[in-house]
Amino acid sequence: MVIYTILFIALMAFALWYFKVFHINGLPKTTMMFAFIIKLIVGYILLYIHTVNYGSGDLSHDGHTFMTEGKILNNVFFESPSYYFQLMFGIEKDLDFAYQTAYWSPGDLTLINDSKNVIRLHSIIHFFSGNQVFIHIAIFCFLALIGVKLIFQSFRKYIKINQNLAFWILLLPPSTIFWTSSMMKESILILGIGLFAFSILSNKPTGIRLMYFMLSIPLLLGFKPYVGLILFLTLGYTLYSKLLFKDKHVIAAPIAVLTIIICGLVFTESKEKVVNHLTRKQFDFMNVGRGGLHVLSDTCFYYFRPDQYEYLSFEGDKVTLKKEIDACILRFGSTQQPIPVHLTPKGEIWQNVYQSRGCESYISITPINNSTVQLIKNIPEALTNALFRPFPNDRGSDLKYFAILEVLLMTLLVGFAFFKKRKFNISEKRIRTFLVLFSLGLLILIGLTTPVNGAIVRYRFPAQLAIIVVVLISLDPLKWKFWKNI
Repeated sequence: MVIYTILFIALMAFALWYFKVFHINGLPKTTMMFAFIIKLIVGYILLYIHTVNYGSGDLSHDGHTFMTEGKILNNVFFESPSYYFQLMFGIEKDLDFAYQTAYWSPGDLTLINDSKNVIRLHSIIHFFSGNQVFIHIAIFCFLALIGVKLIFQSFRKYIKINQNLAFWILLLPPSTIFWTSSMMKESILILGIGLFAFSILSNKPTGIRLMYFMLSIPLLLGFKPYVGLILFLTLGYTLYSKLLFKDKHVIAAPIAVLTIIICGLVFTESKEKVVNHLTRKQFDFMNVGRGGLHVLSDTCFYYFRPDQYEYLSFEGDKVTLKKEIDACILRFGSTQQPIPVHLTPKGEIWQNVYQSRGCESYISITPINNSTVQLIKNIPEALTNALFRPFPNDRGSDLKYFAILEVLLMTLLVGFAFFKKRKFNISEKRIRTFLVLFSLGLLILIGLTTPVNGAIVRYRFPAQLAIIVVVLISLDPLKWKFWKNI
């Protein structure tokens, strides 16, 4: 199988070098092949970190779990092809299958189960991968690289510095190349972003652009729904500002905010659902970050914090209460409001449903508590965390110093672009506004709900990528002699 894996990956690298469809006009024909090799090396490093020297930089060994559960789903095909396709297309109520997995059914916390879609993709790859992990990594790297290529092709006409340099600047930011060289959602997400950007900005015929746009929708909403939602909302605002106010954001922005406020007052129930969903997303993430235990009693689910384990007795997957304790009635993955409860020992035996040991890089964030006012108050804190965490004094493994260095370099790069920026035409201003608004929206959402530095670093890479594009299109090579020679 090692020879098969080498031949399979070599064939992919050869295709990137040989076939013109994978080339980038104006760049060496070896560019995509070398980029693919670099991503494979990074993918191997990520695999090594997660399997040999794991540093709690992520919430779990997601790549391994996705691949393993993909194999479980793939095995279903050989037992019952019809049941396999029912699972693949979401037709079957899959409770029996869900009991065999950890990520297939996390409850009703999300409208679209992106974890299922990653498992589905892995199950397809298993038909020809021979269960070789590096083939899975190679395919995800290949798809992510196509996404980077499409993003570069979408914005290259607005970039004035050397095109070859710009491509590598876009590909090599640590968070981008790290997380898009994995077997996880981010690799498919960046392909979706690339298809979306290309459909909007390319000079291809309308039919081709529409095809790219339609292809981007299932990838964006199916693998990272919140990123897709923010992209489409930002696109909506951009079109609204362009068509109604001719890009005069001094007028367009206040009216948009006022409209949102009025809608919030009129559609109170919808607003409460949004705030409740963010509250629960934050609450569950805090529970995962701190660690905790969900148990099933005869009538409901109870949640206990890790510091309360001394009040409990564990025997296999059975849990009993030893001392009086304050807990919550809370079903794992549910969007219902937690209910405080005081429990006393009665000899009840509970089923351990979900237990997390917590995350080393957990940080404290202000709870939203189902309050719209509190949510708004949390925005400055959210932006600070999402933009600049981890701080040097934050808990975490040594991997945090790579993230700190990346934030420092990003800050310097933005500052440099500000002083060396060029004048924009109206189209370029519109693109810059779109990218900035998308970044802000994504960073605020991440900061509001994510209390784990490792997850923040992982989730914010699309926002960082958008900021890098802004920098690339802003730089004027004539304003600093260094750029003239590049």
